Amino acid sequence: MASAFPAPNRGIRAGLSQRWLAPAGVGAAALTGCVLLGLSQPSDNGFQLCPFRAATGLDCPGCGMTRGLANLTRARVATAADYNLALVLMVPVVVYLYVWWLADSVGLRLPPLRFSRLALVAAGVAMIGFAVLRNLPVGPGRYLNSDPAAR
Repeated sequence: MASAFPAPNRGIRAGLSQRWLAPAGVGAAALTGCVLLGLSQPSDNGFQLCPFRAATGLDCPGCGMTRGLANLTRARVATAADYNLALVLMVPVVVYLYVWWLADSVGLRLPPLRFSRLALVAAGVAMIGFAVLRNLPVGPGRYLNSDPAAR
């Protein structure tokens, strides 16, 4: 006997119900990493994570991000910016992109971030300029490097 109600499309529902697993897993891993960073002090062990800095003694654009993120987990924004100013500027963008991904995975629509080609080129040039400036021994380089003790 035929039912008056159509059968649900289990393929679509099953696919939608599992789409949130990837962003949830990434979020759980990121949260775990932030908690571990908040409980430790990465600058205490003296180990350098950056192979570029270990080989050249110079800061790459990412140098200081681990120590900066550890300070952000403790709400020390100024200290985090002292280790890597670019980190403090990028965190809101990365958090929004993650929230957008998570919302999209459960069917909610948030406005996407849109960057023009010129904005992306400008960001690349700014990162190269940041990498050069932070390695200068005078002027702004003294304040942009990743080692506050070197000032």
